[in-house]
Amino acid sequence: MKSWIVKRTLEKKLILVNLLTFSLASIFAVILIVAYLWTAARADLLRNTEITAQVIAQNSASAFLFFDKKAAKEVISALNQDQNVLSANLYLPDRSLFASYRREGVSVSTWRNLEVQIPSPSVLMKSYFYSRYLVVVAPVIAEGQTVGSLQMYVDLRSTYQRIVSLVIMVLLATLGAVLVAGRLLKRSLRAILDPIDALVNTMHDVSSNDDYTQRALVKTDDEIGQLVDKFNFMLEQIQRRDAALGKELVERKRAEIQLDHIAHYDSVTGLPNRHFFNRHTMELAHLRDKQEMSYALLFIDLDNFKYVNDTFGHRVGDLLLVAVAERLQKTLRTRDLVMRLGGDEFCVLLDDPKKLDVAILLANKMLAVLSLPFHCEEHEFNIGASIGVAMMPDHVSRFDELLSCADAAMYAAKAMGKNTVQVWTPEMSKRTAQRFTIESGLRKAIENGELEVYYQPIMHLASNRIAGMEALLRWKHPVLGFVSPVEFIPIAEESQLIVSIGEWVLRQACTQAKIWEQRFGQLFIAVNVSARQFRDPGFADNVERIVRETGCPPHTLELELTETMLMSQTSETLAILKDLSGRGFQLSLDDFGTGYSSLAYLKRFPINKLKIDRSFVSDLPNDKDDVAIAQVIVSLAHHMGMRVVAEGIETVEQAAFLRQLDCTYGQGFLFSQPLPEARFAVFAENNLMRRIANQSNRHV
Repeated sequence: MKSWIVKRTLEKKLILVNLLTFSLASIFAVILIVAYLWTAARADLLRNTEITAQVIAQNSASAFLFFDKKAAKEVISALNQDQNVLSANLYLPDRSLFASYRREGVSVSTWRNLEVQIPSPSVLMKSYFYSRYLVVVAPVIAEGQTVGSLQMYVDLRSTYQRIVSLVIMVLLATLGAVLVAGRLLKRSLRAILDPIDALVNTMHDVSSNDDYTQRALVKTDDEIGQLVDKFNFMLEQIQRRDAALGKELVERKRAEIQLDHIAHYDSVTGLPNRHFFNRHTMELAHLRDKQEMSYALLFIDLDNFKYVNDTFGHRVGDLLLVAVAERLQKTLRTRDLVMRLGGDEFCVLLDDPKKLDVAILLANKMLAVLSLPFHCEEHEFNIGASIGVAMMPDHVSRFDELLSCADAAMYAAKAMGKNTVQVWTPEMSKRTAQRFTIESGLRKAIENGELEVYYQPIMHLASNRIAGMEALLRWKHPVLGFVSPVEFIPIAEESQLIVSIGEWVLRQACTQAKIWEQRFGQLFIAVNVSARQFRDPGFADNVERIVRETGCPPHTLELELTETMLMSQTSETLAILKDLSGRGFQLSLDDFGTGYSSLAYLKRFPINKLKIDRSFVSDLPNDKDDVAIAQVIVSLAHHMGMRVVAEGIETVEQAAFLRQLDCTYGQGFLFSQPLPEARFAVFAENNLMRRIANQSNRHV
């Protein structure tokens, strides 16, 4: 039923609703009328019958007094005038029949259906309604006494027929009213539905043709007119927005193209990036399934780019990256693809090189091109590169594996001394996996308590007493065991973990220096500083905070810096050094003589101590060149008011020679190897006791 109604037109729905409402109201009215007629008819019949019964009872009272049955029968026979009375009986007080009346023509079955019950004498009139009859019992009263009773039976069929006739008339009138109302309603609805039909037709034309220039031409002052005005206004707005949307779609398409370019191309060099590489290799993988093709991937990492970026800033670093990208593109074949994966890492995908020799040849060609000097603004840079080569399908069968293998080969090239080309072998991936293990282990080493600071004594050569110590980091991996600092320190620097690790080492060293100062007197402690730590904006503040919190005197802390870190001779470097020196910290130049030192630059730096590299000490006093270098360094330091530490002393002869040169301090295995905290305390205690004993012997 509901679905049938839904499918009808609006006109039929409105007519149906109105007629249904009108019909329900009419039915309710008919029910009320019928109820009223029925109640009124019964009431009239009962009232008339009771009146008739009273009259008959009064008229028959004298007959009861004289016991005149004939007179009683004549009185009761008067009921023959009322067509509805079927019978009537007069009863004596003892309930015996005194006189009776029965209408002629009534069937015997009708008489049998009448419930004949002799009434008991009563002064009250009583009435009983049955399905088809009305029974009225009236007392016959003479001289104030009840002398008998009258019982009348009245037929209700005529009353029912009259009521039915009236109901039929009411129903016919109601039906006629409904039909007339439906006719009038249909005509009146046209005034409402015609504007709606016009509006619907306009809407259909607009939606079918996507023509928002059309308007609904309906003029009424009611709500439909307001709806039409709103609809036309909406069309106007849509037309305007449609025009604006067209322009916006053009702009959005342009923006999508730009975003896609940003997502898949490097913003600095304009080269494809890692996302492009992943998408491109997925497409090539489908193509390779249809035809056998080979690919080679060259993974390129610039060797000294971090030094340039940290020293001269990101702007110069970006210029250098652009220059590298231009050289690589000029070196490649037209069908090859060069990408920047991020940082100073590039990769080149060679399309179907056929043989591994072709890939190696192109890799060496790129290496030669990148080894040439780069000129960025007023600076000249020699950076070089480490290149890893992997081939598909010779080495691997998937592109993700190809990238991983080329990456491993690149790290192998770095391990070989940089500025070289290495072809992937399975052992390289194992080393890369180990490198990943080291890096992931380093991230949890501090909280797991795997790191420990060892201390190597630094001796005063003239008196052979302990003057200080160098803090050296050691790491005992739970699986790999003791990992050499040569392995994990470069990884820590590349992953930027060196900042947090260096701060932890500095805090441990300062804490221990304060403790040992109370036991052994004042000892200086040297702590190595990485380039990333040194360039950290809050480095000087962090050092001062740690010294203040641990109670370590600032002048006992020596920060060891390398020549490579300082010789860039930038105003930023000089400002950092002066800031550290101004806060009372001692500055030591480590591995002096192995870098690119300039004496003019060295003069400007607030350096307190020079450390002679072990490479110049190992052959003393036999190698003339090393002897000359050591003499120059010691003499230079003394003239510039600096102290000198010779590291790597392993023989008595080396110590004696340096002592003759007036070298202030020495450290090396001759005196002690790096020691854990407890063993260093024992070493310092023994050295202190020997000095006390020697002083006692001299006094004796």
